[in-house]
Amino acid sequence: MRKEQALGLPHRRASGESGVLSVVVLTIGRVDLSYCRTCRTCRGPVLPGYAFCYQCDQASQVAGGLLADAVAPIGYAVKGGELASDLWRYKSGLDGADESAGRLREMLSAFLREHGASVWRAAGMIEGPGAVAVVPSGQGRPGGHPLLAIAEAAAGLPVIPLSVRPGCAAHGRHVSTGWLRVDARVSGADVLLVDDSWVSGASAQSAAAALKLAGVARVAIVVIGRHVDPADPRSRDLVRALSA
Repeated sequence: MRKEQALGLPHRRASGESGVLSVVVLTIGRVDLSYCRTCRTCRGPVLPGYAFCYQCDQASQVAGGLLADAVAPIGYAVKGGELASDLWRYKSGLDGADESAGRLREMLSAFLREHGASVWRAAGMIEGPGAVAVVPSGQGRPGGHPLLAIAEAAAGLPVIPLSVRPGCAAHGRHVSTGWLRVDARVSGADVLLVDDSWVSGASAQSAAAALKLAGVARVAIVVIGRHVDPADPRSRDLVRALSA
């Protein structure tokens, strides 16, 4: 398995901590990530002395209990690396897109099979999710998002369709509770929400908020690749560990 594709196991926050339940990324072979400062929600880099990155802290202040109950990034998508390339190529329509989609589907399937039960427990789900939803593209992509087929095949669950509300402004890097519309009856459901990549987390957490406002009981976000930019000084230790 690629070093970027670090698997994680859920970790409950300590009493009094703010933010959502998160996933601690484990070591891979000789790569020790335990010394790297990472956000307790998204596992991205943080400034010294902080438990959460700026974006996750802001999301908590804006949306609070509407955020996901667990966030599980499967792997680190280092800019310029193989996982980051697959996440770009699979929805590009270019040569190799199908091959990239196949690798992402296998990655998601393996994670749900091996670690799904732990994620469901972290999110407070008694029997696991009863449906799956996919974070829609914020770029106005025509047609169905290719991630939908990947998530549906990997999870084997009924799909809850999400769509951007007509005329709704782009949310940028901030959580928007009114950005998406839930096009199904979901009252009381536990939902697996899949996103392909996480930069600020605004899209995924906006989708979680929309689901909860529609009546969903619990949401577990699984992200295929947590974006890491080697040019960001905060990512120095993390990139060094992943490249070791």
